[in-house]
Amino acid sequence: MSHPLTLDLTGLTATVLGDQGPAAADIAALAPAARAAREAILARHARGELGFFDLPDDRVTARACLDYARELPPAVDTMVLLGIGGSSLGPRALYSALARPLDALRSRSPGMPRRLLFPDNADPVTMRAVLEVCDPNRTVWNVVTKSGGTAETAAQLLVVADHLERALGARAKDHIVATTDPTAGALRATATARGWRTFDIPSNVGGRFSVLTAVGLLPSAVAGLDVVGLLDGARAMRDRCLGDDPATNPALLLASLLHHHHIARGRPMVVLMAYVDALYDTADWFRQLWAESLGKERSTDGTVIETGPTPIAARGATDQHSQLQLFVEGPRDKVVLMLTARQRELEVTIPDTELAHSRAEYGYLAGRGMGVLLDAELRGTIGSLARRRRPVGTIALDRVDAPSLGSLLMLLECATAYAGPLYRVDPFDQPGVEEAKRLAYAALGRAGFEDLARGLPPITTEGPYVL
Repeated sequence: MSHPLTLDLTGLTATVLGDQGPAAADIAALAPAARAAREAILARHARGELGFFDLPDDRVTARACLDYARELPPAVDTMVLLGIGGSSLGPRALYSALARPLDALRSRSPGMPRRLLFPDNADPVTMRAVLEVCDPNRTVWNVVTKSGGTAETAAQLLVVADHLERALGARAKDHIVATTDPTAGALRATATARGWRTFDIPSNVGGRFSVLTAVGLLPSAVAGLDVVGLLDGARAMRDRCLGDDPATNPALLLASLLHHHHIARGRPMVVLMAYVDALYDTADWFRQLWAESLGKERSTDGTVIETGPTPIAARGATDQHSQLQLFVEGPRDKVVLMLTARQRELEVTIPDTELAHSRAEYGYLAGRGMGVLLDAELRGTIGSLARRRRPVGTIALDRVDAPSLGSLLMLLECATAYAGPLYRVDPFDQPGVEEAKRLAYAALGRAGFEDLARGLPPITTEGPYVL
């Protein structure tokens, strides 16, 4: 059976790495722990705790998102997503992969798929620029936060709501949509009171696993992307990732080998290097998924373990001229996963001209496709790493389309979930992030956090090491 995605981890094994990688017997020895990890995660799913497994089957939400996009006034040509972290990284990855390149810069005709903008942060310079370039009459603002109280998103919302009310008056409510918890939280209460259109984030789906909820599907529908194909690809991969045999379960094998290289061989860094520009934001999305899920101070039994792998996003061939020197000759503390596509949407042929043949440094490129060049760079990078016995694997999509992307996202989510029990941590909480939030509230003087403000360090201090 053919699949829209192929995972090749041969380069993480002794077949390529010799004594730098696990042999077949070593990989077989990983199976019991892998099966136990899978059982632990699926038991939590059976108890209703983990809803991300079920998202590919939710066609009701997909239809609601498509209906919303269809019903938008033709004059609306832009959606701005107000959110941060998983509320922004996932939708941006979908838009970067599936929309036309540079889509946000292209001109619009009434009623055509809308551009998406992602301020993402609370940087005032960026926020002011977004307000300046977005016509209030032609823009909808999608505020996305499950808890409803995320400080950066709340700040964005307060600024935008005031801006729209000044510009549009009573019509402002038609230009805001809220994506949040079904029943709880400040945003749900505010949206209900103000009459804003709302979409739900299931209560058992955390932010960094929410890309296939309305968090990702609503902006994708507004941008004219194939949300049904996205779910189809995710469902097919989900089903592949439910089996208990690591030899046939791609997520289980990926989690097991990455964990093995970290714990047994001292390689805590995982590089996801996209050799397709459209997939770089997917590598960026993976950084949060892997880091926030697995970097924990304590194990699930409360023991202090201070564990976790470090994800690195890279772009090929750009980072062959940036990070590759470190990957190839630096410390042997990294596993590199190449992300590519077997078929590209189009090709640009390098002209076979007099200029091309005027120098030997140009002539070998004449008549070749730029995609051919990029694939050659990919092969060269894999070869360079493999020759030095540096772990390197490949995730190859058939093409960058919705089913393939859905398959990729689900593979990485399942691998992250299964890695949690292998590291003996809960991959679905984020206590370190919550602590930083509480300290930020204290710095802002929010009521109830006064005790935390005592002793909170300033941005810069005084002393012999401050120059």
